Amino acid sequence: MAEIACYYISGSPPCWTVMLALEAKGLAYEARRLDNAKGEQKGEAFLAVNPRGTVPVLVCDGLVVRETNAILAFLDAFEPEPPLFGSNPPHTAAIWQMVEETDPLLREPIGSVTRPIFRGRAAEMRDQIDVAIAQVRDALDELEATLAGMSYLVGEALSAADLAVYPAIMQLMRGATREGAETLDLQVAPLAQHYPGIAAWAGRVETLPGHERAYPPHWR
Repeated sequence: MAEIACYYISGSPPCWTVMLALEAKGLAYEARRLDNAKGEQKGEAFLAVNPRGTVPVLVCDGLVVRETNAILAFLDAFEPEPPLFGSNPPHTAAIWQMVEETDPLLREPIGSVTRPIFRGRAAEMRDQIDVAIAQVRDALDELEATLAGMSYLVGEALSAADLAVYPAIMQLMRGATREGAETLDLQVAPLAQHYPGIAAWAGRVETLPGHERAYPPHWR
């Protein structure tokens, strides 16, 4: 059996994506949490693993793989079942398109909304939040339409697209329900009220065996 370790920061959507992928594949792994508040990802010990000082990082039998999408592709080649990137060329292309679009359309603008909230700076950064949440709502409208009549984001089976998007949506919900966020008029929470299709889809993702193991520890 391969020895697999995943270096991660709790609550990081890309890290969560990789851990969900490991769970979806049914692979045993050691979760090695780095403390962002202490800057452990920039410490000497971790830089020996990844000189770039970024997470997530997967180490499989000594092979170091960094960058979220590279790790997802590696895992799909390492353990083909269940496939994360589809079973035919059009399906594969559709999944990769959504995975690649996750950063610019969701993670980046969601971060611009949630970081000020988490840091207690929402009032002073209200203009940034207003611009970013408009971008986020546009992306959520597209996802809601995509999920009409479908169980998952690309077809009827869980894929890398779902694993990429789900943590970003959960980060948004955590920020949107934080004390003080109600003054921002984000119009995204409760999720089931504003985006019932996305809420139902999120519930399906959460039935993944191992979802609880991958859940960010400091969110519990």
